[in-house]
Amino acid sequence: MPTTTRRCPINLRSLPGLRGLIALLALAALAAPAAAQPARRRIAPRSAASLRHHPPPAPRKPPVKNYDFLGDTLDGARIAPDGSTLFGLRGARHTNLIHLREHFLPEITRTAERLP
Repeated sequence: MPTTTRRCPINLRSLPGLRGLIALLALAALAAPAAAQPARRRIAPRSAASLRHHPPPAPRKPPVKNYDFLGDTLDGARIAPDGSTLFGLRGARHTNLIHLREHFLPEITRTAERLP
């Protein structure tokens, strides 16, 4: 089946207004997420006089967590799978799927020689 090439029926070079419209739409699409973000709230720095009368609150320490392990029983037995281990079986051997190119080392040597 022969392949045919088709050309776009609209020539963008003959329509400069359309190119400008496409550029404007692209710019609007990129600027829309930035405009949708909420504005950051700026906090004015406090003066020294203000700090003397109203010092900043002390940082709060997180509450202490207590864990109770008195009701738990500890068993010293090791948890292991049931059954025996077979040491005579070997894993399957597969051929290496990574092959070096034939001319790899000569190409590296030529590249190294071309370095200044």
